[in-house]
This record gives sequence, structure tokens and C-alpha cells, in this order.
Amino acid sequence: MQRWKELQDKYNTYLVKKKLASCGENFRARNPKEFYLGKGAQIHVGNNVLLERYVRISMGDNARIYIGDNTYIADFSNLLAVKEINIGKNCAISWHVLFMDTSSHPFGLKGEVPTTKIAPILLKDHVWIGCRAVILKGVTIGEGAIVANNAVVTKDVPPYTLVGGNPARVIKEDVIWE
Repeated sequence: MQRWKELQDKYNTYLVKKKLASCGENFRARNPKEFYLGKGAQIHVGNNVLLERYVRISMGDNARIYIGDNTYIADFSNLLAVKEINIGKNCAISWHVLFMDTSSHPFGLKGEVPTTKIAPILLKDHVWIGCRAVILKGVTIGEGAIVANNAVVTKDVPPYTLVGGNPARVIKEDVIWE
């Protein structure tokens, strides 16, 4: 049984690598059927990256996703990129996390022309995202930060802070994690 799982992992990784623009060493993926790439979309993956089961990647035309070295993305996470999602090195992303760099639909206030809001997402190095967190367009999460379970991040997160809630706010400062 273990040998079968190893073969399945190697085959799934092979299928995913064919969809990547660049890939570092020791990459593993268990989600070969979960890629929806627009024309000209590119995914760049560093060394020692693991994409677990059912990690869904949906990208618009010419969108970019960057995943840094030693980063782990757990089961059922979803990266929706119309422009860009950039995940740093040594990041831990729990299950069911949603990244969206777009509002998905045009909207505006009375008297405005409705527009779809699009802005890149940036995770600096060594960021930990808890399960079911939502990271929205235009957000930068600082180095060493922790995003609590179920948090909805609508604004930048300072380095080495713990944020939580909806919308997410700073709960603790000077946090460290391993």
C-alpha cells in the first residue's frame, strides 16, 4: 500500500509539473486535476514545496502565482489569481485557506461606474495562515506573521503579529513561531 501511494505521488507531481512555468527541486503535488489556467498564466514554484490534495489554483489570463522555497499548502486551499499572488519562503498555509486578488464582480457606490477591483496579494517569508482564513485583494502579510483560523484579512498585516477576526485585526505583537 505504501509503495502504491509513493507511485501515485510521483505521478501526480509529474502531471502538475507540466503545468508550471518553473519548478524547484524536491517539489511534490497531490492535486493534478485542480488547475484552471487562463491564457498566458504562469505558476513559479521554489524548492521543497508541497501542494496537498485538492489545492485548487484558478488563474485569469496572464496572471502570476509565485510560491517560495519550503512552503506548504494544505488540503482544499484555493488560490484565485487574476493578477498576482506571491507567497514567500518557509510559509505554512493550513487547509481550506482562500486567496482572492479580485472582487470577482464589478461593484461601486451610487453615481460610480461599477468596476472589478483587482490588486496583488503578497505574503512575506515565514508566514503561517490558519485554517479557513480568507486573504483578500491588495493585502501584504508581513514576515513572521500569523493569521488565526477563520480570519478575514482585508488590510495589510504588520510583521511578527498575530491577527484574527472578521475583519482581521492585530491581537498580539512580537510573535514568533516554528
